[in-house]
Amino acid sequence: MNYSELLNEEQLKPVMDTQGAVLVLAGAGSGKTRVLTYRIAHLIADEHVDPYNILAITFTNKAANEMKERVQQVTGQYGVWISTFHSMCARILRGDIEALGGYTRNFSIYTETESDRVVSRILKELALDDADLKKSARYHISFAKNHAYSSDEYAARIKGLPHSEAIAEVFRRYERYLFENNALDFDDLLLKTLVLFKSHPEVLQKYADRFRYIHVDEFQDTNRIQFLLVRMLGSKHGNIFVVGDDDQSIYGWRGAEVGNILDFRKLNPGCKVYKLERNYRSTVNILDIANKVIANNTDRMGKTLWTDGDKGTAVTFRSLYDDRQEADYVIGEILNLRNAGYALKDMAILVRVSSITKTFEDKLNLYNVPFRLIGGMKFYDRAEIKDFLAYLKCVANPRDSESMRRIINVPNRKIGETTVTKFATECARRDMSLPEGLAEVHILGLSSQIENKLAPFAALMQRLNDNRNMPLGDYADFVNREVGFSEYYNGDEDEGAARLENIANLIQSIKEFAHDNPDAGLEEYLQSVTLISDTDDVLVDDKLTVATVHGVKGLEFDVVFVVGLEEGIFPTLRQDTTPKAIEEERRIMYVAVTRARKRLYLTCAQSRFRFGRRENSLASRFLTEAGIIPKPQPLPENPRITHSVNSAMGRIGRDIKDLPRSRQPRSAIAPQIERKPSVTDRDLSVFKLGMKVEHSRFGVGEIVDITGENAKIKFKDLGVKMFNMRLAPIKPLQ
Repeated sequence: MNYSELLNEEQLKPVMDTQGAVLVLAGAGSGKTRVLTYRIAHLIADEHVDPYNILAITFTNKAANEMKERVQQVTGQYGVWISTFHSMCARILRGDIEALGGYTRNFSIYTETESDRVVSRILKELALDDADLKKSARYHISFAKNHAYSSDEYAARIKGLPHSEAIAEVFRRYERYLFENNALDFDDLLLKTLVLFKSHPEVLQKYADRFRYIHVDEFQDTNRIQFLLVRMLGSKHGNIFVVGDDDQSIYGWRGAEVGNILDFRKLNPGCKVYKLERNYRSTVNILDIANKVIANNTDRMGKTLWTDGDKGTAVTFRSLYDDRQEADYVIGEILNLRNAGYALKDMAILVRVSSITKTFEDKLNLYNVPFRLIGGMKFYDRAEIKDFLAYLKCVANPRDSESMRRIINVPNRKIGETTVTKFATECARRDMSLPEGLAEVHILGLSSQIENKLAPFAALMQRLNDNRNMPLGDYADFVNREVGFSEYYNGDEDEGAARLENIANLIQSIKEFAHDNPDAGLEEYLQSVTLISDTDDVLVDDKLTVATVHGVKGLEFDVVFVVGLEEGIFPTLRQDTTPKAIEEERRIMYVAVTRARKRLYLTCAQSRFRFGRRENSLASRFLTEAGIIPKPQPLPENPRITHSVNSAMGRIGRDIKDLPRSRQPRSAIAPQIERKPSVTDRDLSVFKLGMKVEHSRFGVGEIVDITGENAKIKFKDLGVKMFNMRLAPIKPLQ
């Protein structure tokens, strides 16, 4: 393989350097996945390393699957262990967790929702059912596990803090509950693997012997435990190859430590460092903004992105009177760009905090622009899907009380909370899980009335257990029939049909999984479902993406709108105004900017409705650092004024209403694109008060008020809605 034709000079050097510790500082869009792929290919094809002895770790299932496909395409070889940290640890624990004592290999993996439910129940037991305390307890439990503290160690650490005793008791009971139910949460997958390696050196040795070459992608996002796991796995051979970008470390709030990458060279004497600074994604103008902003961080190793590609369209900045005008401006530009040939799926609106998406969501719905909200209700979060999977979990793990609690009355069997409480109490007295107790309900000493209520459910679960060895796809159909989901949801014509369609899609996905993984069983399927990452399969059709910056890390779009660029929003700095916090906010801005390939829009608003009231805003300091505005300052009072800021001149545009349309200021910084007639050139004089109009989505309505470009339209079944008539998909009917 002629690597010099496949890689640039920067990329080629780390690919060929295969011995010892290697750190690759890979800037956004610099081809790091290509480097990882060809390094693995080089090891297999040229250095004749057995794929069995190579490990590659990344952070999402999507990235892991793409890397697998690329390695297989390039080498024609299978057998390289490529997975996420959590999937790797789950696989290790499936083989060796019994060494820890008390766990079996068919343990359940609890989702965030299931963990929340356990904590809620514990708080009720303690007569402390408080939403804020629940949130605090969940945070402390996760923090403790990510820093490898036991419940007792953490109780001593937080002693004296508000609610410390309650949090410590919740943590102890939570850990006991998971252990009794043979269950782990996501944090446990990492922590239990670390404990396993420390307490059983022979298990660690098995994996350290196996992995002669270890590769870690997105190393800047590793937390303390992940960092330790990598060092332990590389303790035998020392060939640890990590790729990351200290300028894209944006997960400090969930335990990621940028110091892991900054200190890697110091902790690995003889480590070689390579930089990938050539960007293959963005234009010169976009990279100029990114470089200017991130240069203000001091805690970084230092690099400058460059490209020999086009200078591209100038970056567009626009500041608006309020958040509603901001949304109208952004959507107007999106409609114009679509009119010019851009697909919606190639455009994204990015926010720093999810709370400000509502205005955009409402407006996009009004103007009938299809969009996808990353972080919204996902397929596997829907109630009917969780119910179906809970049945499968109860069969896979006979100690999973949490899943049984979910389905004991789904479909409705008239088993109320009182019955469940009495049943659970008797199971606890005999040290039995709910599934174990159900299988022997006759020995619990319950009243005949309760036994009669539980009997049909017990018979159902017995049938499901008796047939669990059926082929996985057939078993999914069997569970659907036996449980009776079709009858359960058939009564509600609209919602029921949607739920049944979702279940049908789930069953089909189970069959596809079984087809693709013929040797896999129920436990493997459930694990694959639980470990699906947030951003997998987000770009499946032509929909605009609306997301937080964190939600699209690793993705890229032709056009990006970074909105809400105001102090207190971006950067957020809600409570932490330390230099460290500001530097992470700046890295988030850097990530947002570098998602854009061809066009970048930056917007802010003078006022925004938040926390139940309208607040005035100052422009973000990042706009100053990017050289777009002189300094953050209050915007003008007149809502008809917009800023048309030239990065070289810094001038403020004139009042639009005083200019004829032919002289209105064009997009800030950037010239107007060549396109068909703009949607914003629409003749509004045709719309009259009292006129009947038709909306492409809402149907026929009547204009009940017109103020400037805005109109209120009353729809028969929807009430009155406000539209900017230049953007709305509305036509007159008379």
